[in-house]
Amino acid sequence: MVRYVLKRIGYMIITFFVIVTLTFIAMKLLPGTPFKTQSRLSPEQLAQLRHYYGLDQPIPVQYVQYLWHALHGDLGGSFQYGMRPITTMLAEKFPVSLDLGLEAIILGAIIGILLGIVAGIKRGTFIDYGSMIISVLGISIPSFIFAVFLQYYFAVKNQWLPVAEWNGGISYHILPVVALSVAVIANVARFMRTEMVEVLGQDYIITAKAKGISSTAVVFKHAVRNAMIPVITILGPLTAAIITGSLVIENIFAIPGIGNQFVESILTNDYPMIMGTTELYAALFIITVFIVDILYVIIDPRIRLTGGDA
Repeated sequence: MVRYVLKRIGYMIITFFVIVTLTFIAMKLLPGTPFKTQSRLSPEQLAQLRHYYGLDQPIPVQYVQYLWHALHGDLGGSFQYGMRPITTMLAEKFPVSLDLGLEAIILGAIIGILLGIVAGIKRGTFIDYGSMIISVLGISIPSFIFAVFLQYYFAVKNQWLPVAEWNGGISYHILPVVALSVAVIANVARFMRTEMVEVLGQDYIITAKAKGISSTAVVFKHAVRNAMIPVITILGPLTAAIITGSLVIENIFAIPGIGNQFVESILTNDYPMIMGTTELYAALFIITVFIVDILYVIIDPRIRLTGGDA
């Protein structure tokens, strides 16, 4: 187990390094400059700005310098916000996106798992067909469509909930969290239903029923536990995707998260912000996938981690 964890950490570091490198190269290929007033600057003034920010140096030199500073915890300053530290800006905005994403994942996972379990047990019934229709709709229709519908019906038309904002209490969280959790519910329910149908047909389940074990015990002690493994597989990437990909929902509900800041940094060529946000997203995704691998063994001890001790 220890050898496996150390090996995976090594792979995580290499993966993170490759992502940082590719992002840096892609960033330098973006057209334009980070200076909004470029059209009003003389060539001499523009050259002075490029020299001040170190953009006149060869790209390999800029890359090495960036890595050196990043290793010491310095991600630079935002060009568009008076060289305000990137770490400070991320620390202010990311918790909001994290809060939104985690609430959506928890809600979506709970509803999706329960829906998938019931659909698997009631295979071929109205409940099964109904859950699959919900899954197809949740996967096919973008989350912002649900967001607009929820916003209009529950906030604008009936005024049961606030239209937007985030920090005004739990009522402000309901609509954006529900809108963002729809895709999670659909994906989890679909996978859970498929696995439940397969697991319930296994020989050991039939044997357990033949021994007189109650249906409830068979379902929750044996079937659900084994059916959860593929669900955990998709929950890892889903978690990272929901937390880092809630840009549209954040804009619709005026949530002060990191998504809007990231898009703005790309449009304005704010290189330090692009790098800092990408590194944060990459680290989150890599760590999430690692946690998922560890959870495999916790859920089903029969699984053995390759590359190390059991």
